[in-house]
Amino acid sequence: MERGRFRCHHFGAPARHNGMVMTCSQCGFTYGAHPRTEVAVEIERYGTEFARRMGRDTHLLRFRPAADVWSALEYACHVRDVLLMQRDRLYVALVEDTPSFKPMYREERVSFDRYQDQDPSYVAVQIVMAARLFVNGLHGLSALQWRRPLMYGYPEPQQRDVEWMAHHTLHEAVHHLGDVDRQLKAA
Repeated sequence: MERGRFRCHHFGAPARHNGMVMTCSQCGFTYGAHPRTEVAVEIERYGTEFARRMGRDTHLLRFRPAADVWSALEYACHVRDVLLMQRDRLYVALVEDTPSFKPMYREERVSFDRYQDQDPSYVAVQIVMAARLFVNGLHGLSALQWRRPLMYGYPEPQQRDVEWMAHHTLHEAVHHLGDVDRQLKAA
């Protein structure tokens, strides 16, 4: 794959944000398609959508179609943790010059935090809270703060900015809500 192109297996069709081609071939999310003010609104809306799904039957939420595919509940826990991690990363990026971030160890968290055993009603409250906490950090950012550089390690280490990170966080919510909906239909 050409240098400078986002190398996540989700991306394919052309769209540009910060000079990079980034449209998810699986969910259709396009980086840069939402204005900054809309990104925050959408993240909060998706937090509420995840919470609504957590009101479904617990057996459906815990259903795994295959051993290596997360359940709807596990996807919701993952997005909750992404939102919390991104909030911390946002504040670090606003204080430090071009910080880099350790990975969140998303696969390990599934077992370490026992995602599958968590109470979906608590996860619903937590994901709404996590979305609001992250969005609170985005509100009121200046144009310079949106452009603050950071080194982001996924899918490969590359310099990005706070705006890209906000779009990436929204993509996580959009993409994984689609995963949750597929899981619930398959259960």
